[in-house]
Amino acid sequence: MPRRYLLLLALLFALPAQADATVSAGNLEMHCIALPSTELTEDAVRRYNVAVAPDRAVIKVTLLRKGRNGQMEAVPGQVYVGAIDQRNQLSSIPMRERKDADSVRYVGEFRIDAPNTLRFLVSANVLGKPLKLEFSRSFPAP
Repeated sequence: MPRRYLLLLALLFALPAQADATVSAGNLEMHCIALPSTELTEDAVRRYNVAVAPDRAVIKVTLLRKGRNGQMEAVPGQVYVGAIDQRNQLSSIPMRERKDADSVRYVGEFRIDAPNTLRFLVSANVLGKPLKLEFSRSFPAP
């Protein structure tokens, strides 16, 4: 029996850290994901024009609204992101808007001193309505 518990514990620690979060308010949603730049695909690196390095990470925020047909559609807004590290230091992450044919995304790049866990504070103003979200992400040593 103890072996089974040890195996289960090992599997739990092998799972990736929580990297994304979502908040909803009425017909609006905000999706956020943070990850090391080294985990991005080549296509994402080109599309978002980010630098790939072991000490760089990216946060992406998408704002969505449920349309009349019930489908979610991307909408523009104002996005502000801050991060608090394990030493309780707050840093602001500049965000830039990236438009594709059918979507709007907000991308921010920031430096990480891994290993570290960052707590992200995300605020958005979407169609005059505020959305706020807080989530954490662990960044292991490269």
